[in-house]
Amino acid sequence: MFSEQIEFMRKQTWLRRVIYFLIIWFSIHVAVITVDGIRDTNARADIAIVLGNRVYADGSLASWTKGRVDKAWQLYREGRVKMIFVSGGYSAENNYPEGKAMKSYLVSKGVPDSMVIEDNAGANTYFTALNFLKWNEDQKYSTVIIISQFYHITRSKYILKKVGFKGDIYSASSDVYNWKDIMGTIREVPAFYKYVLLY
Repeated sequence: MFSEQIEFMRKQTWLRRVIYFLIIWFSIHVAVITVDGIRDTNARADIAIVLGNRVYADGSLASWTKGRVDKAWQLYREGRVKMIFVSGGYSAENNYPEGKAMKSYLVSKGVPDSMVIEDNAGANTYFTALNFLKWNEDQKYSTVIIISQFYHITRSKYILKKVGFKGDIYSASSDVYNWKDIMGTIREVPAFYKYVLLY
């Protein structure tokens, strides 16, 4: 009986250590992607890559999507990028192409149509990276600025490098924040390791 109690206590101790380790690891990861995501290096690049998100049935952008596109517009106005690559899939709610919606918004803000590349096959970060790489085979741009929510930046930069982009990757995050960022940050930790293992 005594030996069974000792064994049970050992298992409890081991389990607690694993839980503590995971909590610490999770906290460190959240801190790293937050700092990396909100840091704007003020760099200049050949092109900005904007990761898509929700759009409405009339083609208007959800606030967090608009925040990303507004950041790209700001960089273009400041002369920090020459072109903008907008990439997304089709909205799950209404099947509206996110790339088309983002491009229309930028053109309405005065960005020339020829300066905005529309990609509607970027259903996730991995496909956006692949599609940009394929498009860039002819352009041969060597510097990019990735634009997304702050918590999504680290994974976006990682996957672009992993699929084969050899140039310099900078980042700028949306200035729009809301309660969804909390859940997004939590989900981003397992999502990052999914990309490490899957792609």
